[in-house]
Amino acid sequence: MHEVIIVTDLGPGDGGKGNIVHTLSYEKDASVIIKRGGAQGSHGVRTSNGDSFNFSEWGCGTFEGVPTFLSEQIIISPVSLENEAEALKQHDIANPFLMLQANPNCLCATPYHRIASELEEIKRRDNPRGTVGTGVGQAYRMYQNLGEEYVIEASELSSKEIILKKLKRELEYYRQLYRNLKPEDVLKDDVNCLEDNLALLDDPDFLPYIVDLFFNIGRKLRLTTLKEVLKPDGTAIVECSHGVLTDAETGLKPHVSAIRTLPIFSEQMIRNAGFDGEISHLAVHRAYEIRHGAGPMPTFDENFTRTMLPDSHKSNNRWQGKVRAGPLDFSLMRYALESCRETKFRGIYLTWFDEIVRKKQGFKYSTGYQNSPKDNESYTDFLKNAIPIIESEQIPENISSQELFLRVGGIIKKECGLELECLSIGPTEVEKIYFEK
Repeated sequence: MHEVIIVTDLGPGDGGKGNIVHTLSYEKDASVIIKRGGAQGSHGVRTSNGDSFNFSEWGCGTFEGVPTFLSEQIIISPVSLENEAEALKQHDIANPFLMLQANPNCLCATPYHRIASELEEIKRRDNPRGTVGTGVGQAYRMYQNLGEEYVIEASELSSKEIILKKLKRELEYYRQLYRNLKPEDVLKDDVNCLEDNLALLDDPDFLPYIVDLFFNIGRKLRLTTLKEVLKPDGTAIVECSHGVLTDAETGLKPHVSAIRTLPIFSEQMIRNAGFDGEISHLAVHRAYEIRHGAGPMPTFDENFTRTMLPDSHKSNNRWQGKVRAGPLDFSLMRYALESCRETKFRGIYLTWFDEIVRKKQGFKYSTGYQNSPKDNESYTDFLKNAIPIIESEQIPENISSQELFLRVGGIIKKECGLELECLSIGPTEVEKIYFEK
């Protein structure tokens, strides 16, 4: 393997990883995309050829002909695999599963995990933790708490007997867990969700339906190991579905994922597979803050959101909530970098800067906060009431691409110490600015 590039989102997610993984696949002629995280990711890709797609389990180099490997560090969803494969066929990919391989030990999120995810969130009433509602986190928590006897692995999708046995265990567990949950325990607007999910737990036809669906996916899914896909003369790109601020341990609790999202875990996985070559770490962040769902966001601004919010492919819903935007928060970026202190980043890809230029609002960013944490106050609680110090850099209309790169790069270097490697001024792989030596 010539090189491994690990792409890390320094925010809560939605930093533009799909755009950058696609760009790197195009520029590096990548040999494989290695996925980690969960099947709930939705990474948008737009190509200069006019293709547009939101990838979840296939890698964002798919349109460049780059195959995907689902690593041992991803929780897959057989249901979404089937749906995504069908959608990819509409983009002239006749058999998407020929571009996909998986580690035999991949955990599988099931519809019962999805039900649990939704029920757990509505139990919190008007104090949401934030979830996509797909069950990926529940699958991992079940594995951690109850062991592999309850959770299906990719290698077991070829056996109807094992699928049925484990699904029955999951079903009985969740029936017992939620048997006393009543409409008065949730918000009025969530009663229908509660009743629909409880009905599925009691639906005698739902279980055999899932068994058949999972078994059919197992017949299509090819299994292999990471060592076997790391080709000696290729470039691998590691694509994670999460951002650093949602890491299970160092993230902004309780608004975190069930898994570890720091890049050190990607690197350890690559080294454990026997790779001893060059590993490059690239950070990704939007040119402004954006958050789908619950969690602190000090620079959130209603006017900024109305003015700057891009044509996001993610709509408001019960699980991700309202989409919020605000000026770039360097304090949060520094917090993310401190969480990744074991990792040396080669540089940062700053995405969506075309929105800054197009809306003519100037490059707004926060250098710090006017107030400080109280004694024994968690960082998450502090951020809920933090008052950002906002500065703004005006962008002249006739500025050259190199002058723009240097001006933005200077701000980033000053505020967080990272070198600007790429400034994205459009959604496709050709709309990128690099430093001209």
